[in-house]
Amino acid sequence: MENNYYENREPQQVPQYEEPENRKTNGHGKHSQTVGILAAAALIALACGYAGSWAASQNAGKVVIQKVTGSSGTGSSDGEEMSATDVAAAISPTVVSIATEQIQYNQFWYGAQVSSGAGSGVIISEDGYILTCAHVVSGADSIAVTDYEGNEYQAQLVGSYETGDIAVIKIDAQGLQAATLGDSDQVKLAETVYAVGNPGGTLGGSITDGIISATERTITVALDSSSQSYGFGSVRNAVSLDVLQTSTAVSPGNSGGGLFNSSGELIGIVNAKGSGDSQEGIGFAIPINTAQEIATGLINDGYYTGDTLTESENDAVMNITVSEIGSEQAQLAGVEAGLYVRSVEEGGASDGLLEAGDRIISVEDTVIKTVKQLSNVLAKYEPGETVSVSVERNGKMITTDITLAQNQNQTESSEETE
Repeated sequence: MENNYYENREPQQVPQYEEPENRKTNGHGKHSQTVGILAAAALIALACGYAGSWAASQNAGKVVIQKVTGSSGTGSSDGEEMSATDVAAAISPTVVSIATEQIQYNQFWYGAQVSSGAGSGVIISEDGYILTCAHVVSGADSIAVTDYEGNEYQAQLVGSYETGDIAVIKIDAQGLQAATLGDSDQVKLAETVYAVGNPGGTLGGSITDGIISATERTITVALDSSSQSYGFGSVRNAVSLDVLQTSTAVSPGNSGGGLFNSSGELIGIVNAKGSGDSQEGIGFAIPINTAQEIATGLINDGYYTGDTLTESENDAVMNITVSEIGSEQAQLAGVEAGLYVRSVEEGGASDGLLEAGDRIISVEDTVIKTVKQLSNVLAKYEPGETVSVSVERNGKMITTDITLAQNQNQTESSEETE
């Protein structure tokens, strides 16, 4: 096994509030639950939850996550398959039940309404970091966690990446049994898997088994939220996810729970199921390699952005790497949305002119906000031409002229084909 280290940053405190005396009343102070809608080839239902949150503040320390290295080539398992009862004993203590509450206000009622939701999560470190789905905890004012032994904790949100439907929460605990992460790239069709979660929000620790039905599926998730201010309708945000498909039975409340292989290794985070009346045995899970990458960013930085540009197909380049930060991630990080310089190649075209952390505003007369926009602009120029680049640095606008360099990747490719 290898140990993956993450910078430990103190999570943001989730606001607390006094519970209403009667949590099951109707109307004023009533319970409601927002359920997302998924669309693949047919409708797919999200298990439960709400959307969005804020980033973590900083602190020192390390988070250690165990990950299996190597593969026997027989699937995601490392070859040491266990009996079903042994798998259950190994994985059950690593999965928790999650209950959320959200206060909603609108102009038609006096006071507040309280919405509740339920889901699952997987412990990924001994000191209380828990991986779950973004839609399980998004928008929650209170997050409660119950572990395998029935111990209850109040959780804090570390960070959430709605585009990938992954979030990390943190409880104040030590010595927890953490899941061992497998390698979802090694998952094979028809290998045996186990799902552990909290179906219905009341049956925590439930285990079901099945097989991997497909290793590569793309589903489009339409997230609905009825928590909009003043009660004027709902907001829909559609995202596409690459997922594993499994025949393992999953139900509302399983979202955020674990999908494990026959060696007890975590290979996915359950996030959706088939919703049609005739659709049984159709569940989906976010591959753990994807979830782990997102979790790394959330724990280290409080946010994650999946859109980066390290290599270009253009002939003319600026010799920089950039990251595209959307509005959601920008809100989490407390920065402006846009395209940021991640690194500047030493001795390259932008060396001494641009710096890591610069937000690119424009190239010549074209406003730049995305990776695609930057690539499209640079495609109009040849190496050796000079472009005017404006960036924001420490709250100030800076404009500089950059002489574009020859893309060495393109040169090497041309030489290989000649």
